[in-house]
Amino acid sequence: MRNKIIILGDSVSVHIIRWAKGIAECGFKVTVISNGGKEIEGIETILLGNQAGTRLGYIGLLPTVRHLIRKIAPNLVHSHYAIGYGLWGRCCGWRPFLISVWGSDIVEFPSNGLKRWGLRKILLSADYITATSEFLKQRTIRVAPEISSKIGIIPFGVEIPLIPTSSPSDKVRIIFLKTHRRKYGPDILLKAMYIVSAQNSNIMLTMAGEGEMTEGLQRMAREYQLEDSVKFVGFIDNAEVPKLLAEHDIMVMPSLAESFGVAALEASASGLPVIASNVGGIPEIVRDNITGILVPPSDAKSLAEAIVRLSHDVELRKRMGMAGREYVGGKYRWQENVRQMVQLYEKLIANKGI
Repeated sequence: MRNKIIILGDSVSVHIIRWAKGIAECGFKVTVISNGGKEIEGIETILLGNQAGTRLGYIGLLPTVRHLIRKIAPNLVHSHYAIGYGLWGRCCGWRPFLISVWGSDIVEFPSNGLKRWGLRKILLSADYITATSEFLKQRTIRVAPEISSKIGIIPFGVEIPLIPTSSPSDKVRIIFLKTHRRKYGPDILLKAMYIVSAQNSNIMLTMAGEGEMTEGLQRMAREYQLEDSVKFVGFIDNAEVPKLLAEHDIMVMPSLAESFGVAALEASASGLPVIASNVGGIPEIVRDNITGILVPPSDAKSLAEAIVRLSHDVELRKRMGMAGREYVGGKYRWQENVRQMVQLYEKLIANKGI
């Protein structure tokens, strides 16, 4: 009989979709319970509440979640995200109980003493915790030092694609591939492009993604007279990301905060050098002057200098891109990360916790 796993997580998240399918492909019976969202193809998905997914919704749905878990009687409950879904797991009291922290639940959420106290209680209730980076692991331990012996690192890796032949271009093509939120620094990038445009008109920037800053960023591009060198392409489906990356020469990720940085992994896996801010977990992914260039956050001038440096040196771009592809393939290969999670599941199930 297959071991049954309940994943508590947002069913619209590409991360939850990939984890659920990856674990199911390893022979587990996976059920995802989500606050709102949509069905995951091929995975039993139970949708509760409304699309808003507010904290009040999580609390109000606790009796339903508790009933479902007891009815399904899984071999393990796995909450993705310490707050919200972590609260569900803690209050249901099922064992073994695993939490995967994602970043903002640890770095941004505990903004006051009460929230920090609640987050600590949730973390302490888990049999084990996984983080995606050493940075996030240490920040989690800072919230609850008692969990230092039961937390490990399992990255959210990427598949290593074949690199398709892209159409030649007389332009150096750089790409930003993040939600248009202030913490990801898209406005810093446009300021850098303004500086770059005064020195080099041969650089094109693709602004992929969308968000609350999109309209303001488009106005900013017009004010800086960057219409001919900046293209907004909107939301990109995850399945289309490798193709889009193959059409570019450099990835730029000027985040002000980043606990991991999957976009940088995807770029390196596709053979692109990465220019990124030296913050959070990014230095674990982007190796300075080896797979890319790290710059101070909020520093448009340094960002511009890095863009100009790579745009002028084709061989350096190729060398960094191939080094990044090799590095990601050795440490952040998705299939290996799924294997690590499966091994953890089996250990927790065998021992009813660690």
